[in-house]
Amino acid sequence: MNQPTNISGKRGSKRQESTMKLAPRRSILCLLLLALLGSPSSRTFAQSAPLDLWSSNTQLIIRDKSTLNYSITARIGYFEVYFDSNNNATWADAVAPYAIHTGGKIRIHGYLASPIVGGPYPAIVIGHGHHGHGSPEEAMLVAAYGYVALSIDGPGQGLSTGPPDTEQGWISVEKIMNVPAPYVSYQYHYAYAGMRALTLFEKLSGLFLNPFRIDRTRLGVMGASMGGQFTYYINGVDDRVKGAVGIAVAGDWEHIAFYPGSWLHHGLYYYTRDGLQSGRDYLNTVSNYCTDPTLTTFLNYFDPIAYAPTQHGPLMTIVGTHDQYFTVPAINSTYDRIATAGTSSRFLKRIMMKPNGKHGVVDENSFSEVYELIQNIDSWFKYCFKNGSRPPGTPTIRMEAKPTKMLFHVTAPAGGSAIKDVKLYYASQIDTRPSTVHDFGYVSLLWNGLEYVGAIPLGKLPPAGPPVTPDNIIYLASVRDGANFTVTSKLYYRSGVMAFGQGFLPIIEPYGDSLPAPPPPYCP
Repeated sequence: MNQPTNISGKRGSKRQESTMKLAPRRSILCLLLLALLGSPSSRTFAQSAPLDLWSSNTQLIIRDKSTLNYSITARIGYFEVYFDSNNNATWADAVAPYAIHTGGKIRIHGYLASPIVGGPYPAIVIGHGHHGHGSPEEAMLVAAYGYVALSIDGPGQGLSTGPPDTEQGWISVEKIMNVPAPYVSYQYHYAYAGMRALTLFEKLSGLFLNPFRIDRTRLGVMGASMGGQFTYYINGVDDRVKGAVGIAVAGDWEHIAFYPGSWLHHGLYYYTRDGLQSGRDYLNTVSNYCTDPTLTTFLNYFDPIAYAPTQHGPLMTIVGTHDQYFTVPAINSTYDRIATAGTSSRFLKRIMMKPNGKHGVVDENSFSEVYELIQNIDSWFKYCFKNGSRPPGTPTIRMEAKPTKMLFHVTAPAGGSAIKDVKLYYASQIDTRPSTVHDFGYVSLLWNGLEYVGAIPLGKLPPAGPPVTPDNIIYLASVRDGANFTVTSKLYYRSGVMAFGQGFLPIIEPYGDSLPAPPPPYCP
């Protein structure tokens, strides 16, 4: 019987890593990908939050290929990988007595797959969601479409060592009470591990004959939910990234918490060290939403919007209009903040809002919805890595209220391929509670020689919710082109782009437990 091949990054190593068969599971990334698919930089940024966390010295350590201590074991269709992420990590216990641990070792496990022939190919690190783990199926599916893929287990997840992925671990950003130490947080260790995975790609590409067919000049990152945060963090810090797709993610968490039923306030209230309920403050405790230093540190360093202005690779964000965690209008405000770090001449940002999509983005039983997303991701990475067609520009909308109807004028700049169709999606509410949402209907728009236009009668009933009027209408434009891109506008409300403070209130699905939603915070 043939024995698995083992490759070790440490000469003479006899280390053996435990393996286990992962039970089948549903994962948003697996769903989306069913058919899809150096030396340290001298560039420096102003050392303020969050980039001061990722100093030049920290980047040197992350990019040190000599400390990976990696091992690779061949399996059927993929390779099982282990590598050292951080051998001097600091983290905090997620349960009493909430002790601080220093000098901890984080060793990452993952699943590596690459195309069988040809190359070298772009290489993509895949991040999983909260309480998730890596997937060999995801890695193999991505590889089948011309990429080297590494799906990792985050620290303490799957077969990786390190702190567990908990709400308390997220907000643990102190070694001393109310003194910022964001390198304690789980989110820091997760992003660190993702960047170490990029270093592993660089190391493996230098092996004799490049057996994994990795192009070290074309590295990317993608992930959903917490993996979407992971994507924003890494692409906001590491200039080795040349392409990124963040799925089911948005920032501006400070504002989200004021919506009744928000995930952030619910999680802080019930799943972190008691502070909000008792009003008492301790180490790594949020005792007051408005002024607490722990929460301020957490938001300054781990709200994805903090990383939006320094994105390196072109970034596509894919998110549902009815995401019950990353709610509108935070999707808009995050997208507004996205900007280039100045390291890529091909930098672009685009957004695809999926009408009626919840946190899972698509209906997994709808082939057409899944296929549209797959095509979009594939087209985006072709643009990033293979000089593929440029996507259409982000459309903008102007609405005119007439006595009997509302007229919509959409400007939709073409990309590298001709536009095939433009649709205007409209609703009168965003209610994330139903398992299948039907709030948005649509009308197809027509080209008049200057722009795309269409009309909706006043009082028209959308698929769900009250009749639409100029005072309650919610809408977005969706553009599809010949290169299989689908891009959308931001979400609009009434006569302009939806923003916080307009009086709009989404109805948010309960958190997922039987606990009553706490009252939203109030900051005078």
